[in-house]
Amino acid sequence: MIRRVFMWIVILLAILAIELISLSVWAKAKTRTIEAHFESEKGHKRVKHEIKKKEIDDEFQKNKYLATGKDVYQRIYNTQGQSVIDLIMHLAQEAFPYEWKCEVGVEEFTNFILLVHTSIDGKQIENDKSDISKVIEYIVPVMAYTGGMLKNVCIFDRKHKCFLFFDEDALEELYTTKSLSPKSIAAIRHKGSMFTRYNSVKIDFQQEAGHILVPVVVSGAAGIYECLMMLDTGASKTVISLELAQKTGYEDLNLVKKMRFSTAKGVLSCPIVKRDVRAGNIGGDQEVAVNLESSINLLGMDFFENENYLIDAFSNGIYVWSK
Repeated sequence: MIRRVFMWIVILLAILAIELISLSVWAKAKTRTIEAHFESEKGHKRVKHEIKKKEIDDEFQKNKYLATGKDVYQRIYNTQGQSVIDLIMHLAQEAFPYEWKCEVGVEEFTNFILLVHTSIDGKQIENDKSDISKVIEYIVPVMAYTGGMLKNVCIFDRKHKCFLFFDEDALEELYTTKSLSPKSIAAIRHKGSMFTRYNSVKIDFQQEAGHILVPVVVSGAAGIYECLMMLDTGASKTVISLELAQKTGYEDLNLVKKMRFSTAKGVLSCPIVKRDVRAGNIGGDQEVAVNLESSINLLGMDFFENENYLIDAFSNGIYVWSK
């Protein structure tokens, strides 16, 4: 009897030991699972932190030309609350002859282009090496004090023919050596002659109260209609009035797709239709938004989607060339 009781006690102790071992193994496994989950969470947080840091760095890189700082590469941007555009314009006005007109454009935040409109016939400089040297001398101080931010310089004559075009390579050479080799001078002359002579089409426009009005032909299934469209460089899409939509098409505007746009008056929901939109020899079929609340027609940037363009207020023209 005692032996049997002892045997049961041994069996129970063995079972208890097995349970304790199992519990210990489970606890260790659970601990490892928790630790792995914790490490995974730390990894996710680290990745999110790096992504956020990169976004902040990218945003700074896009807007750094508005920054101020102690080093020269920052100080040039906003020493007195002025942007790089203002700085380049100020330097150009000091460097170039008084009667020459200068303007500055910018693309992708940091790609700056200086457009210089001379008051002379381009052939006069084309055939005179000393005059080309003078133009180069004018550009040197502009490059020196803008930290190499200037990417292109176009020199136009009074008929808007570009006869000298300094690309990024030429300006880098000028920034580094303060001069250009004969080979580089030949290149800027060649690229200048190519710039407008072969690669651009001029679209004439009117100016009224500070607005640019472009003669446009809009056509659809219902007919062809000529009108003036206000150029809006801040609009991503071309917009036509309800009247123009009805004169050129038969769509039921309640049934077509719609897009929402943010305007000064709030968010508008506009029907989207297709029309052939042309200004001069430029344009073709494209989607346009119909503004049901305004009679103004706007020429948006989608019109130039496949083109490079240059707005020249001096000659009342938009010069367009293929990308």
